[in-house]
Order: sequence, then structure tokens, then C-alpha cells
Amino acid sequence: MVSLWCLTFGLSAQSKCDLTLSGQVVDEHDGSALGFANVFIENSSVGTISDASGYYSIAGICPGVHVVVCSHVGCEPVRDTLLIEDHAIHNFYPEHHAELLDGISIVESSREPNIVSIKTRVPMLDRSAGKSLGQSLEGISGVSSLSTGNSISKPIIHGLHSNRILVINNGVRQEGQQWGNEHAPEIDAFIAGEIQVYKGAQSVRFGPDAIGGVILVMPKSLPDSFGIAGGLAGSWQSNGLGGSGNMYFEGRAKKIPAFRWRAQGSAKRLGDADAPEYVLTNTGIEELNFSLNASFGDQKKGIEVFYSQFNTNLGILSASHIGNLTDFQRALEADEPLVVKPFSYAINRPYQHVEHELFKASAHVKTKNDRNVGVVYSRQYNLREEYDTHKGAQADAPGLQFEIVTHGLDVTLENKKTANHDWQFGASGLIQENTFEGRYFIPAFRKGSVGVFGLDQMQINSNWSIEFGGRMDYVEQSFFFYNQVKTERRNHSYAQPSVTAGLIRKFGSSWHWKLNTANSWRPPSANELYSNGLHHGAASFEIGDTNLRKEVSYSLNTELTFQGEHIQIESEAYLNFMDGFVYLVPEFPATLTIRGAFPTFSYGQTTALLYGLDNQIRYKIKPWIEMISRTSILRARDLESGNWIIQMPSDQSALSIEFSGKIQDYSMYVAPSVKWVNKQWRVPSNSDYSPPPAGYVLANVIAGVSRTTRLGDTQLSLEINNLLNQQYRNYMNRYRYYADEIGRNIIVRIAHHF
Repeated sequence: MVSLWCLTFGLSAQSKCDLTLSGQVVDEHDGSALGFANVFIENSSVGTISDASGYYSIAGICPGVHVVVCSHVGCEPVRDTLLIEDHAIHNFYPEHHAELLDGISIVESSREPNIVSIKTRVPMLDRSAGKSLGQSLEGISGVSSLSTGNSISKPIIHGLHSNRILVINNGVRQEGQQWGNEHAPEIDAFIAGEIQVYKGAQSVRFGPDAIGGVILVMPKSLPDSFGIAGGLAGSWQSNGLGGSGNMYFEGRAKKIPAFRWRAQGSAKRLGDADAPEYVLTNTGIEELNFSLNASFGDQKKGIEVFYSQFNTNLGILSASHIGNLTDFQRALEADEPLVVKPFSYAINRPYQHVEHELFKASAHVKTKNDRNVGVVYSRQYNLREEYDTHKGAQADAPGLQFEIVTHGLDVTLENKKTANHDWQFGASGLIQENTFEGRYFIPAFRKGSVGVFGLDQMQINSNWSIEFGGRMDYVEQSFFFYNQVKTERRNHSYAQPSVTAGLIRKFGSSWHWKLNTANSWRPPSANELYSNGLHHGAASFEIGDTNLRKEVSYSLNTELTFQGEHIQIESEAYLNFMDGFVYLVPEFPATLTIRGAFPTFSYGQTTALLYGLDNQIRYKIKPWIEMISRTSILRARDLESGNWIIQMPSDQSALSIEFSGKIQDYSMYVAPSVKWVNKQWRVPSNSDYSPPPAGYVLANVIAGVSRTTRLGDTQLSLEINNLLNQQYRNYMNRYRYYADEIGRNIIVRIAHHF
């Protein structure tokens, strides 16, 4: 083994420097060998160069902890901390086919979808440990969040969210009750080893619904080193007086080198959040999750299984469920919520209970002609129970319960890049069934879909790369309405192609230009067609439209990047013409039900034009000082009425300065930042129950220190959000009708990987 559990006792260390470290240098993405790579032990003269097949061997190593560095032309160096007490084998996996621009990558590997996509890697996930998936993505230019209270957050990319953004969880489309504003992805963010965000249409590779973009949540690779390793992470925060914790163990045995495994679990508990002036009553969170992962095989062939379970209870702001129309109007005009109680950890009605299970089994084979065949089967089960303020006859039963089961199958054939040419074909199928008990919101339904796709990528020369792709999908949805006489069935079917084309142009070593155009689509979802009732978590009454047609997008994205010695500039512009754009239209007056008075919205459809600009500048003032500036501008126009489209993110900018350095064995950083969010001026007058709130400026700061020893890597950080305890409301949060956003929040994080 290379990396043993560093707390193991009684090891028989050798006293002579006669140990050997060997292995292979392999491309992380396509598994090809990387010859003539430098492999050496840091701060020593011990090292070697791998042969043409990527194999290396270093002799004369003393027992102990060593930092081993692997570097190759066009790669970021890989540094692994290894405890070597016997002859050891360790492989390195640098990213040879990716040109990384600190988060933006121009991908040239057959395993990366769409080489001309505007793609961002989420940096420094350890800094966002304990946050939800939506909150972890907020630092990316062009990505904001749609919030419902302080506990639910889902990503918005270029003004699009929910069913227009696909979340791929460990290679599987995340399926659940995705309808509406408050149904966030049921994913434990602690699982993620890396998150990638593809901005712009990705329907060719991933299927319908990827109009706005794709978020890839990828667990870190299973261990390559022999032995057992693991880690612990925890956080505590002042706002909510609680925190979260995560633990994982992973291993690989010498006796069965093809077998790798990992077990992980996390928990979270928060009480009521605080706005600057009052308690946000009944906004607590409880969460308990775990995952298991194992694989058997190698680069040529293998199988993998993965299972995860996500469980949470989410309190719904008490002040959002109003008893009558008079009180509802009072709530809209009041400076404070109508219900404010002392801080509590109790989660009372109204609240939601959510469970999500994912099982995945996959296999891959590399054929003799160097092509990769992959098969993935997945099963997902999602349970959502909604407990209204109104208890009804059965006080302990939920007012509404959804259960949705999804089976998916994906098959891909990839041709490894030869002669600057690369292609892949694939087919996918999905069967889904949703049932409900209790009050009506949407009917029971079945959904089936099948799709085939092809992508062709070509490297014309050192300066030009192009890509073409096409896909055909068929989707059928059947809805069931039960009464005492018979069951009525209504069918909706859709078929639509998707196409994409793009190119990359390099200008010397500093400038890169990317252009991507795509036609994509999605069918209307169940809630858009048939909802008619209380949308519990969003605290609104919603009405669907059975006449909605499919939504078709014609988009154009372009990005220009410059990488200099001290400065990096990334500027992206986008244009999205949407035929049949579906959106929520406020209806007046509010609806009074047995469960209270709620703002009412109906689904409408129009022709829309969305366009905007994302810009990011990183400037290295000194080797230890870096300034980062981000700006996002979005415009959304209803071309049929000539009005602006409501519920779109407003203009925003962020500026941060990071000071980083190393003192002896400690790496440290401090990064103060400010974020400005403008008032959303571009809305029709009297088009909402409450006008857009004022713009605001937030001050934040994060600082951390880390150290690597023979016991592993330890990290400690302190983050303060809303440092000045600013009182404000976010236009994209439906609960702005009733309450302010949360106030100052101090977060302490500690993590140890051994």
C-alpha cells in the first residue's frame, strides 16, 4: 500500500533506505498512458522519468511520509502525500487533456461532454462544506440561486432553473419531485469530490430538460492506494446554533487489488434562523444521509455499484401560512412577520419530510480497437410528505404524500481520440411512476422516454477544434384521475430533435475563443400541466394549464478568455430565444382555502428572449495577493407582450481579495469580499403581490489554515457571512413577502483527511 491509515500502530518500519515506489502515470479522463513524466520526491534528489508506457520505478526510498510529485507537459502537477513503509505501488492520474484556466477548462477528451461548452469547476469545495448544492454554486459567475426561506436553495443558470437545469448525480440524472420553486435537489453535498457546471444547452448529451445547463456532481475517485484511508469534517454556525458533520472511510486490499470501496455518512441539525431583527420561526433543518460505493476492475474493464440515501426534515416559515385574506394583506405590508416566537430546535407544522434513494450499477469494457463501451442502470425512489398547519382528521398524517420511482438505462460507445478525431454514440431510456395520497396538487402519472445521440469532435489543427452533435427523444406522459365510477387517463406525447455545433479558436498561448450554438427542448412538466392546489413549501396556490406545448430553445453562447502572467479575463455572452417559454403569472386576489390564504399563480406560455453577459477578472497583484471580480447581467423579455419577464435575477457583482501564503508547515489564507445585488427594476408595474425589494450590499470574509503531517491533512476555517448584519430581502426568494433574509452567520469548519 502507498497510503495507509496513519493512525495504525505496530508497523515494522525498515531502517534502511532500500524501499521501492513504482506505478504508472495515466490520463485521468481517458485512461491512456502518459510517457516521459517526471516523478520525484519533493525536497530531495530522488526521482525518475516514466517510460513510453507511463511506468516508473523509484528506488532508494527511506521509510516514512513523503510528498511525491508527478508532472507532465500540459498538466497541473499532482502532489500525493504517501506513508511508505514497504515496497509500494502508486499510480498518478494527471489531467493531460484539459487546459485548466483556474476553473474554466477547454476539454479535448472523449470522456468530457461537449468540448466547446462553457464549463466551470466549482473551486475549493472544502470552503463550502455544510452548505446545500445550490449555496455551493453561488460563487460562480452567471449562477445564482432560487431560495425558499433559508433552508431550500436551487441553482439558476442564465435565468433558468428547476426543470430547465439537469443535475447529474454520480453519472445519473437526478429525478424527484422537481416541480416548483421549493423542491431543491435531494443531494448530500458532502458526497461531491468535484462539481462541474456547464452553462448553456446540453440536451444533445444529456437529453430533454438541459436547456439552461447541467450540473455534474461527481464523487471523488475510489482509492488507488492500498490500505484504509478516511476523513472527518464538521462545521458549526451561529445562525441556527447548529452544524453538520461528515465521515468517510475507503480502502483497497493488496490481496484483491481490483476491489475498491468507500462508505460515507453525514448529519445536519439547525434550529430557527435569525434575521437581523427577529427570529424566523420554524425554519429548522434536520438531515441524515449516507452512501456506499464499490468497484471491481481496472481501466480496461470493470463494474461499479453505488447506493445513497438522503433524508431531511425542513421547517416552513410559520409566517408564510396565513389564516385569512385580511392577515395576508397585513403580512405583505408589515415590517416583521406576523408570527415571531423564541428560538427553538423544534420543527413544527408546517414542514416537509423528504427521502431520496439512488442505486446505480455500471460496467465498462475497452474493446480491442480501443473503444469504450459503458452501461449504467439506475433506480431512484423519492418520498415527499407535506405537513400543513391544518391537521385535519388525522393529526399525525401528512396532508399530502408523493412517491416517485424512476428506472433509467444508459448505453454509450466512445471512440478514443485517434488522428485528432473523436466520436461517441449513446442511447438512454427512462420509466417513471408518481403516486400521491391526501389532498390534490398534481395527479398520479407515468412517464417514459427514450433517446439516441451522437457527438463528433475534431481537432483540425493546433488552433482550431470543432464539434457537431445530434439527438432524438420521444417522451410520453400519462396522467390518471380517479373517481368512484372510473379512472380517466390523459396522454401527452412529444418528439423533438436536438442539435449542437461549436468551435474553439486559439490565438497564441494567451487567447481562447469558444462559440456554441444549440437547439434544445423540454416537454411541459406534470405541475405545469395539471397542478391545482396548495404548493406547500412555496406557500402559494398554483394552477396549471393543460394546453401548454413543448418549450423549444435556440441558443448562442460565446466566451473569450485571456491568460496572462498576472491577469486572467473570462467574458461570456449568451442569447436564448425560447418558443413556448413557461412561467408563473400572479393572479389576483389571493386564494382562501381551508388551510389559509395564499398568493395565487397560474402557468402561462409566451415567446421569450433571454440575453446577458458574465464577466470574471482575476488579477495577481503579488504572488500572495489575488483580486477576483465577477459581474453578471441578465435581461429577459416577453416578446409577445413587450414586457419584462418577472422572477428573473437582477444584475449583481462581487469583489474579493485573497491573501495567501505559507509559514513553516502551515498554509494560510484570508479572503474578504463584498457582493452587490441591484434592485430588479425590470418588471411590469403591479405584476406581483409585493414590489421588488431594494438592492443591497453584503460584506463577507473567510479565513483558513491547513497543515499536512504524517497523520494526514488538517484544515480549519472561519467564515462570516453578512458581516455587518445587513437587513435585506432577496427578490428571488418567495418568502420575501413575509420576512427578511438571515442576518450575520459565523461558520467554523474543521476537517481531517488521513
